Amino acid sequence: MQLLVLSFIAGILTALAPCVLPLLPVIIGGSVGAKDKKTPIIITASLAFSVILFTLILKVSTFFVRVPPMFWTTVSGGIILAFGLITLFPEIWDKISLKLNLSARSDDLLNKSSEKKGLIGTILVGMSLGPVFASCSPTYALILATVLPQNFWAGFIYLVTYSLGLGLIMLLIAVYGQRIITNLKWAANPHGWFKRVLGVALVIVGLAVISGVDRTIEKALLNSGFLDVTKIELALLQNAPAVNKISIPTQQLLNVEKPVVAPEITGINHWINSSGEKLADLKGKVVIIDFWTYSCINCIRTIPYLNDWYAKYKDKGLVIIGIHSPEFAFEREIPNVEKAIKDYKIEYPVGMDNDFATWNAYNNQYWPAKYFIDKNGLVRHVHFGEGDDATNERVIQFLLAEGGTTVNTPITTSDAGPAMQPDQTPETYLGYERMQNFASPDLLQKDKVASYTFPQNLQADYWALSGQWQDHAMDLIAKENNCVLKLNFSAKEVYLVMSAPTESDVSVKVNGKSVALLGYGGDDVDKFGVVKVKDARLYRLVKLPEFQSNLELELTFPANVSLNAFTFGS
Repeated sequence: MQLLVLSFIAGILTALAPCVLPLLPVIIGGSVGAKDKKTPIIITASLAFSVILFTLILKVSTFFVRVPPMFWTTVSGGIILAFGLITLFPEIWDKISLKLNLSARSDDLLNKSSEKKGLIGTILVGMSLGPVFASCSPTYALILATVLPQNFWAGFIYLVTYSLGLGLIMLLIAVYGQRIITNLKWAANPHGWFKRVLGVALVIVGLAVISGVDRTIEKALLNSGFLDVTKIELALLQNAPAVNKISIPTQQLLNVEKPVVAPEITGINHWINSSGEKLADLKGKVVIIDFWTYSCINCIRTIPYLNDWYAKYKDKGLVIIGIHSPEFAFEREIPNVEKAIKDYKIEYPVGMDNDFATWNAYNNQYWPAKYFIDKNGLVRHVHFGEGDDATNERVIQFLLAEGGTTVNTPITTSDAGPAMQPDQTPETYLGYERMQNFASPDLLQKDKVASYTFPQNLQADYWALSGQWQDHAMDLIAKENNCVLKLNFSAKEVYLVMSAPTESDVSVKVNGKSVALLGYGGDDVDKFGVVKVKDARLYRLVKLPEFQSNLELELTFPANVSLNAFTFGS
């Protein structure tokens, strides 16, 4: 319910986001001078519908997944640009309309068109904005990335609610903007200076969307702290339980307000460091259920703390159970998980939850996620993601003390998690199922071997390919030697999950120079700027002395290397 309310609020807040402000002239301009009072409603309803439709195309359709995301941005910008030109030069539509006999002579696109032309044009104005608006909200990103793939109908309801909030605020902007402007006689003149200025504004907006300049402006505004309404939304998200069933306030040490009985561990395919674990057998113990997967950088960074807690408190009544719920196919393989557990020096029991049975029993949505269970088998505290390590250890000590165990072990860790810069490149999947920001001009070929080329320019957070590649739902495979991937990234550290059937050398460059020469090599890069890839795991590629923006990563692969996803650190 909280995420439902937050989705509605997020839709309203989106109107104030830096990525939306430049587009408000489109909303107001589409309504200016319209004789039909329904015009603002049609524009905003089309906008809300297009947000829903665009999201479902990206996440559900198997056909449109072949179309690069940049295509939708170009189409949206193109439509806005076209309306700007017609507003600037209304005689253009007159000639087209007469030439094609679409309607009688028109003196203005938006307020003197025929009913048919006006309706179609108004709908196009609203529909063209959907793909642009869809990237402006953290709540929208949460729905897109986590809720929708796991629970389609819940995600769909949240998506519709977000779109309703967005549509409501845009309707108010359109109606009142229309009233203010149309009361001024000169604003309705299709050949007047105001319409000329509006036309120029639409042209500028259209070109900015097509070229990606709008994203650059948005990042600059966010970095300056000006109009960063996403901070409000992120703060609300942090206090919301998202899709989890447990109520989580933040005013106290134990954050589950109404403790619930912990679901039993179920459906485990294989146990490591144990012959099997059941919560029913652990009454009187304090238990941490840790959902993780071995190639997830966020999970990897929490393992040292788990190992430390296990060493400190296992003899005092603490039990840690890792539930390994795989993100990629290779993480389902027992030897791969066993090797990772050995490499990470994990001694506590780990169950392979390949079918997500325990994951679903907890209604979990995150890697990593920790559920703290008291001596009576009740969930008393939960923690998603990284950070808050000192608080989590205090929770362990508190629950042990409740059970009668005296704990005097000092807490030496801090609650400071990894800092994330506002313009840090997001996690980037390379398989078509969750692919984003693919920039090669060639259409993506699903499951087929195809040739790809680089675009002339690579925008921030976008990536592209050169050479023969084969893209699958969850991975991307180089099909010939000297295949190249380029990524425009903003981060301090860059990681990539990949594997190869035999040991393969992958060269790493930043801005055209070897990371070895620059001194930027990650922990898995040798003195020659090469990563030797074989085991399916996360590889550390780049480690800069400080966070930097808009650097170009260039990776060169031999045939048969498989890539899954980039993650980043700051």
